[in-house]
Amino acid sequence: MRSDTKMDVRVKAPAKVNLTFDVTGSLPDNYHSIVSIFQAVSLEDFLTFKVIADSTEDCAITIEAEFVGHPGAFPLDQNNLIARAARAFHAKTNTLAGKRLAVFVEKQIPIGAGLAGGSSNAAATFIGLNNLFGAPLSNAELRELAVQIGADVPFLIDGGTQLGQGKGEILEPLGVTEKLTFVIVKPRNLSISTPSVFRDYDVRLQTDTSNWRPKQNHDLAISSLREGAIEVATESFGNVFEPIVFANHPTLGAIKEYLLGLDCWCAQLSGSGPSIFAVVSNLDMAHAVRRKLKEAETRGLAPWSKEDGWEVDCYFAESVRHGAIVDAECGK
Repeated sequence: MRSDTKMDVRVKAPAKVNLTFDVTGSLPDNYHSIVSIFQAVSLEDFLTFKVIADSTEDCAITIEAEFVGHPGAFPLDQNNLIARAARAFHAKTNTLAGKRLAVFVEKQIPIGAGLAGGSSNAAATFIGLNNLFGAPLSNAELRELAVQIGADVPFLIDGGTQLGQGKGEILEPLGVTEKLTFVIVKPRNLSISTPSVFRDYDVRLQTDTSNWRPKQNHDLAISSLREGAIEVATESFGNVFEPIVFANHPTLGAIKEYLLGLDCWCAQLSGSGPSIFAVVSNLDMAHAVRRKLKEAETRGLAPWSKEDGWEVDCYFAESVRHGAIVDAECGK
C-alpha cells in the first residue's frame, strides 16, 4: 500500500430496544444472566472509517463526532468503544499495523439513553474494518470479538429480532418479518447508570418479598411476533427494571402512562432507561403521538414539564432486519 493510499467506508449503526427484559440469575465477574427479545431499530448513527497508510504510529486511532449534547458527553479518547473495538480487531488481524484509523461519527442515537448507541458504534467498527480489509473474519468471529467489548455488541453485528440470553451474547434469530413502528421518548438531560440499576435490582430482590416483578411472556411474545400479530405480542412485552427505575425517577412512569393514554399499543422502559418506547400501529400514528406530546409540553400540561421541568426528545423508528451494515449495501 502506497503512503498516499486511503481507504474509507461508511456504516449505518442501528439502535436497540428490549421488547422484553428479565434478569434470571447471577454470573461470574459481577454479571447477571438475562433473557430479552432484542430489536434493532432505524434510529441510526453513521460512522465513516478512513484508513491511512504509513502512519508513524502503530494502530493510531482518532475519533471526531457530530452530536447533540454538552461537550464531553461523547468521549473521543481511547476509552470510546469505537477505539476499543478497533484495537481488538487489530489484535486479531494485525491489519492496522503502521496505519492510522480516522473515524467520524454522525450521532443520531441519543447519548446515555438505554438504546445501546455505544455498543452499536462498536459493532459498526467491526463491520467497517472487516469490509475495508476484505473480510478476514466471519460474522461468527466478529461476534466472538464483540463479546470482549460489551454484552450488547454481538447482537448489533447482525441485528434484526433476536432472543438474547446469558449476558446477552447467546443469541437466537427469531425470523420476524412484520415491521414494528416505535415512538421513542428520551428526557433530554437525564441519563441512568446501568450498573447502578443492577445493584438496586439485587437489593430489592433480596429485601422485597412482594410480587413486584412485572409479568412478561417471552414465548408468547415470540410466537405472536412470528405470526405478525404485533398488537397481541405487545401484551407480553415487559421490563423487570421498571419498578426499580420508576421508583428513582417517578416521572418516567408518568411518561409511560401518558403514552398509554394516547392509545399506543404498549409503552415501556428500554433496558435500564431512561428512554421509554411505545409501539404504535403505523408512522401516521407515531406522528400524531409526537404532536400530542409536544403540544402538552408547550402548553405546560405534560407531567414531566410540570413536575420536573423536563424537556423530552421524541424519535420515530421502525424495526430493521439488519445490524451494523455498510451504508451503500443497506436494504429494507
